[in-house]
Amino acid sequence: MSLILVAVLMAGVAALAMAALFSMRYERNLFAEGINKLTGKSPPAAMPSASALPVLPAAAPGNQLRRCIINGKTVFSDTECGDRNATTKNVVVHETKGIEAPKAPKPDPADAAPQDLRAKMIEKATR
Repeated sequence: MSLILVAVLMAGVAALAMAALFSMRYERNLFAEGINKLTGKSPPAAMPSASALPVLPAAAPGNQLRRCIINGKTVFSDTECGDRNATTKNVVVHETKGIEAPKAPKPDPADAAPQDLRAKMIEKATR
């Protein structure tokens, strides 16, 4: 392999990594959009805006949290993600305690006391 071929391959890998990072940053799938352009397929129908969606009343048994895609962005809501949106999925919420900080060990009382007689006498005289 020549040095030029290696440089071209590494530039291609870097371009793919940058496209993946941009996809994550802007919550779009640039790879799927590129494949759709190459194959000539039309992109999926755009979702209506959040203001155009009717606000549905919350479900009676306990406000179910839902996930859907509105204007190309993933939204977690119990009101905006209605039954009319095709991408709506129910989300199961798991409550956790989180991470508890480790407790510091208590200092040993034997270490805090002076060890030799001279230090004991100085401490007694200063009281």
